[in-house]
Amino acid sequence: MKIKINFLLLLLGLIAVSCANLSKNTVETGKLPLKNGTFADKVWKEDLIFHRYSWYHELTLTFDLMLAQVVPQSSFNFWFSKDELDTLDKCSDSRVVMAYSMDTKVIPYSSLYEQIERAGYTRVELLEFKKQLLGHPDSNLNGFKLYHIFAICKKTKDLKPLIINFPGFVEQSIQ
Repeated sequence: MKIKINFLLLLLGLIAVSCANLSKNTVETGKLPLKNGTFADKVWKEDLIFHRYSWYHELTLTFDLMLAQVVPQSSFNFWFSKDELDTLDKCSDSRVVMAYSMDTKVIPYSSLYEQIERAGYTRVELLEFKKQLLGHPDSNLNGFKLYHIFAICKKTKDLKPLIINFPGFVEQSIQ
């Protein structure tokens, strides 16, 4: 009986500690693979890996940022228009970006855009790539229609990371 009471007290203590932690702002990182793709008569078995940074207030997703590099030999390049490819080919560092803000009064997209520009990147509209991405079967599953989709481009080559810092959260170094 004493073991059961001690176990119950330990369990209640762990629950209390975990609940106290829910009041904090956190940033979680991970990867989201977009599996396979198609374009016209082409089908490929390749993953486009998005590096994901998710800002949470308690258990609520406040802001979500996903970035993927599309390497020159990737079949996902079929999704870009000729103009989009020509623009991105002139960049020393380019990435496809998906950004979601639950409440633009709390974290506005302009805050992300300013930090991207301060790091030396410019935004590039991706109308054709976006259309292809939103047509992918994983798009509905992951709610991609809620995201701003664009590319970032840095013309000069440097090793300086992209730093994203939102009020109330620990800054994130995006590699």
